[in-house]
Amino acid sequence: MVALAFNSTFESAEAASRRSARLEDVAQDTLTGPPVMAIVSIKDQRVTIYDAAGGTMRSHVSSGRTDYETPVGIYSVLQKEEEHYSNVYDDASMPFMQRITWSGVALHGGVLPGYPASHGCVRLPESFAQRLYPLTKIGMRVIVAYDDVAPVEISHPVLLKATPVPAVESAVAIPMSYQDQDSSDNASPFEPNVKRWPARVAQLEALKSIAAGKRIEADAANDQADQMTQIVAEKKEPRDKAAKALRKAEAAKKSADDKLAKADKALNSAKSPKAAKNWEEAKAKALKIAEDATAKVAQLTETLKAAKAELQTATEKAAPFVAARDAAVAVADAAKHKTQPVSIFISLKTQRLYVRQGYEPVFEAPVTISEPDRPIGTHIYTAVDYTNDGKNLRWTAVTMEHKGADYASYDDDRLDQTNGASDAAQTDVAKATAALDRITISPDVLARVTEAAWPGSSLIISDEAASKETAKATDFIVLISTEPQGGIKKRPKQFFPSDNFYRDSSYDFYYNYDRYGRRGYYPRQKSLFWW
Repeated sequence: MVALAFNSTFESAEAASRRSARLEDVAQDTLTGPPVMAIVSIKDQRVTIYDAAGGTMRSHVSSGRTDYETPVGIYSVLQKEEEHYSNVYDDASMPFMQRITWSGVALHGGVLPGYPASHGCVRLPESFAQRLYPLTKIGMRVIVAYDDVAPVEISHPVLLKATPVPAVESAVAIPMSYQDQDSSDNASPFEPNVKRWPARVAQLEALKSIAAGKRIEADAANDQADQMTQIVAEKKEPRDKAAKALRKAEAAKKSADDKLAKADKALNSAKSPKAAKNWEEAKAKALKIAEDATAKVAQLTETLKAAKAELQTATEKAAPFVAARDAAVAVADAAKHKTQPVSIFISLKTQRLYVRQGYEPVFEAPVTISEPDRPIGTHIYTAVDYTNDGKNLRWTAVTMEHKGADYASYDDDRLDQTNGASDAAQTDVAKATAALDRITISPDVLARVTEAAWPGSSLIISDEAASKETAKATDFIVLISTEPQGGIKKRPKQFFPSDNFYRDSSYDFYYNYDRYGRRGYYPRQKSLFWW
């Protein structure tokens, strides 16, 4: 019996060791360029990283366990931190963390038991997480799907076309204030990869130069507006003080008038000469107090009138500067948006089209979807590169489907059964094309987004509305409502960018919690586009 127990224990340990070794292996690594997309398969418990040329890098993962399932949906990398600790789950170590929601779902290194075991995050083998970490950039698309699926090349009239290179823009000189993004820490959040296309490089550099110049003008206008609004603020203080003093004086006058009226009434009803004399004296005192209170009210009324006049004058003087500031900021933002890939989301549920750039909402508009009562599915289209000497864009499509009825198994032997080596099924081009066939985008909307059709631009079409996780400093986050979402629903909402989120400063700041649960301002990591 002892021998049998020993053999059983040895075989179990050996199997666990083999399984652990296999989970640490990278099944495939043919990347030839920077990653553009990560696809996590819940069913197969693996992640596949794709580059623009179709090269892949693959590893096993451990997603969220029952009641804490990693929600199936569309995300992007929002933040990276090499050494991170959970502020939700017992200060747990999350090395090489790549956040995909501000509420705490992330890709990170961790223990892989061979089945879903996390609280909603996607655990990677630590060696794989460490290897992947320096390759990815803020903004890389992350797709969590039930069935594994691979992107496929696609072309369609609805997909944005590359705009011709304007000769005038390519000839614009870069001002001294502009710093090249590759050599500066003061980087914008998104940077399309155009290095292989000289004409596009010149265009992008010129657009960034123009945007930098407009930002300088906006900053100057903002400084002037700040000075004028400061004067307005200074004029508000005496106005407020005068208004407060007047209210007190009016209350004192009312009290004095009430006492005067009471003394006058008592005097009229006095029944003896002595009582009449006393009330005459009281009335005289009350009359003096009432007269003083009336004079003070009159004085403070004039003071308040003068303070209001000064405030009005200051406000009128500040108005042109504030308007100029607002106009300059709008022009600077428009110039900046021309340098950033555009993200478009079309929701069948809301029948609207939404546009974001640089993790910021730009605008939304109605969109026409044929057969609006028929589901359209969820499809992600990504511009991955230029073709034809940089004249056209090359797009890929991913269609999210759940073909099986079962959900991720918790059986330790499941990975032995699948061997984790099956290739992902390619996206059905016919289905991805059929979804595009049902979309009609108005020409004016197309005109607003086409000029930002850089590699890295994306179009999402879905039955769903955007998730509540789509907030400040995010690209579109779309969760599939028919799939479990415990990893989102049970996660405390305490990590969100604050109202004081600045994207154009040298550092972006947001509220965060340290590993001991202490809230404070923290600089957001420099954001680079995901190429």
